[in-house]
Amino acid sequence: MPHPRTFLKNTSGNIAISFALSLIGLTLAAGSAIDFARWQDAQSELQSVVDAAALAAGAAATTSNATLEKIALDYIGANTAKLSLAESYKPKFSIDKDSERVTVSMDGVVDMAFMSLGGIHTMNVTATSTVQPRRIPLVEAVLVLDTTYSMVGSKISTLKTAAKNLATSILSNSKAKLGIVPFASYVNVGVNRRDEAWANVPKDSSSTSESCSNTYPNKKNCTTTSYPSTCTSTRDGITTTTACTKSTTTCESNGDPVKVCKMVTSTSKFNGCFGSRAEAYRAVIDQTENKYPGMMNTSCAKEILDLTSKVKDATSKIDSLTVDGETYLPGGILWGWNMLTPDAPLSTALSLPELTAKGGRKVMVIMTDGANTLAPSNKNAGGHGSWTSGTYKGTRYADTLTAELCKNVKKDSIDVYTVLFDVEDKDVEKLLRDCATVPAKSYVAKDASELIAAFDAIAKQLAQTRIVK
Repeated sequence: MPHPRTFLKNTSGNIAISFALSLIGLTLAAGSAIDFARWQDAQSELQSVVDAAALAAGAAATTSNATLEKIALDYIGANTAKLSLAESYKPKFSIDKDSERVTVSMDGVVDMAFMSLGGIHTMNVTATSTVQPRRIPLVEAVLVLDTTYSMVGSKISTLKTAAKNLATSILSNSKAKLGIVPFASYVNVGVNRRDEAWANVPKDSSSTSESCSNTYPNKKNCTTTSYPSTCTSTRDGITTTTACTKSTTTCESNGDPVKVCKMVTSTSKFNGCFGSRAEAYRAVIDQTENKYPGMMNTSCAKEILDLTSKVKDATSKIDSLTVDGETYLPGGILWGWNMLTPDAPLSTALSLPELTAKGGRKVMVIMTDGANTLAPSNKNAGGHGSWTSGTYKGTRYADTLTAELCKNVKKDSIDVYTVLFDVEDKDVEKLLRDCATVPAKSYVAKDASELIAAFDAIAKQLAQTRIVK
């Protein structure tokens, strides 16, 4: 009879049993991996169909909710049979009343082959897609428009057409708002804002005093000689040369002087024009305790139009634009930025969190036809002078300030578009391209048709259908 220890030493049967059990486990593991891969494929297929359905609805020209829902659900219905689903549930469709975003979702079930051996017979798949429709979304936008002297003639007429087209497109969404900031040497923020806490504007005043000067009415034997000449003038970077006539007068004797006196009235009046703050505050819009200086006896662009949802107000403001003055881009950008923030000095805009919660965004469009021709006169608060003289002589300080402002505006989550019109200056082109959020949002228009096309392209970009979630 075999010794009991012999049985203990014989393990060949145990190994066979262990191997069989291991083989089952390995088979289940491999099968589970196959089932999981099938589930992933089904999930991906369902997401693709739901994305396409939402995009189809969002791209439709109609604004009828019922029609958009039918477009989305019909698309899913036509493609459900292609999905690797054992069962599918009725898709869901909704439109957010504020942002008008379209959301489509759908659930389904995938059968498990190998995992069913472990008690898992099915796995659920789900897909959701939200798109921004091909309509102007909820935006707060501002058009910063160059109305300097170089825009005289057909250029300002073309700008009006292009800007009105864009304004009308943006305000086709009744919840959107648009502001206009015309700029030249200064920005006209409005006479009615002179007493705001952030403004430093002296009171209008007038004074009368006697002014005397010597005249020479008893000149003798005077001869005037006229001769053809060339007259040259420069305004807003444009030099104009014309033929003209000049003259010189010589007299044998001027005679005795005669003193003439008259009463002269001097006035100091504020026309709504604001200059630059001190150097440390020129690229920011907070710290309004450092007040904005009002410029006395100064002319500037047409008064700004704060954010409005009324198409007529926006187009009327654009129609009223006139040209004058020199180019100072930082002023336009600064007040456009102020207009898009809810804090003083302008406070119509929603805060970024409020606007984002409604599915909206902030947009700035900057248009100019040339380089800066002005810079602040010195480091203190005040007016502007030629960039070729004064504290910043020999430097493109205004260009550097423009670049810094653009950088800060973009940091504030404002989407920036730029349009350069009828300028062949690579430095200015680079300045505007770098100012835009991305290079694709910077346009160079060589003529009137290209300017109108650039503004139309901005409208189309704003209205692109896109998946947002």
